[in-house]
Amino acid sequence: MFVNGDFICTERHDMIAHTRGALADWSPLTEADARARMDRVVTEVVGSPFTFSGHGRGVVIPGGGAKYFPSAWVCIRMLRWLGCRLPVELWHLGPMEMTREMRDAIEPHDVTCVDALDVCRQSPVRTLGGWELKPFALLHSRFAEVLFLDADNVPVRDPTYLFDTDEYCRHGAVFWPDPYCLCENDPVWGLTGASYHHEPAFESGQMLIDRRRSLGALRLALWMNEHSDFWYRFIYGDKDTFHLAWRRLEQAYVVQRIPFESLGGVICQFDFLARRLFQHRHGDKWRLDGSNRRIRNFRFEELCFSFVTELNAILATPAQTH
Repeated sequence: MFVNGDFICTERHDMIAHTRGALADWSPLTEADARARMDRVVTEVVGSPFTFSGHGRGVVIPGGGAKYFPSAWVCIRMLRWLGCRLPVELWHLGPMEMTREMRDAIEPHDVTCVDALDVCRQSPVRTLGGWELKPFALLHSRFAEVLFLDADNVPVRDPTYLFDTDEYCRHGAVFWPDPYCLCENDPVWGLTGASYHHEPAFESGQMLIDRRRSLGALRLALWMNEHSDFWYRFIYGDKDTFHLAWRRLEQAYVVQRIPFESLGGVICQFDFLARRLFQHRHGDKWRLDGSNRRIRNFRFEELCFSFVTELNAILATPAQTH
């Protein structure tokens, strides 16, 4: 069912209660019990096994529906134009977010469309909306190593080499800095029991994660997002749940230290050689109605506009019947 626009998965709740323990306690969190329940979940994700079946490297993108699919299209077309051959999983919430026309357009680009609601039937969650989909997709991807990209992210070079950087190989997780940070006296540190470090917050428009080394942190981040009705009152969406989960478990990671560049509605992130790598259009997602504004210093802008035009033409063409 849907509550306030979010999918609430109730199937098989009784069956999973005995296998997920604290993770299956779907009662609402309160300020009075959040820390104790976080402690129990940490004990569970650290001490209990979790079946791992991933293999290989790939890209995970959440991006269905009229709002996000055009951006996902531009992102994937840009990856392929740059020469990236990594397989892509495009995650969405139900058939309404991935029409036959969308699927027929995107799958020839070595893209597998994954309906999170189908996955939810085997791996139930308390809440699964847009932001909550991100850790869910990361945890249930078929890839062992994942480059996660928001749909509205535009890479400017083939990012495959990131998997072979010393920073990633040493730490198993790479994050990029966000403009907004949690303060040392923010109450969320006490609510989670995570230790404060003076460092940038995570900007979750792009993340590089070795799932084999990060399963515990991913499970904890997903649990926090399952209880987004509580945690989002103290943090800004999903991004801080990754930071807090990695900090609470003291899981190894590295934050890119090259400062981001803002283009106004776009956050540009850099690689470890200080080269621009990602252009995250968080404030101006690609739209099919021709209303996207021009952004000064946005690289490959004309090419991106041509991809939007291309998608418009594809979706306007009547589907062939056989």
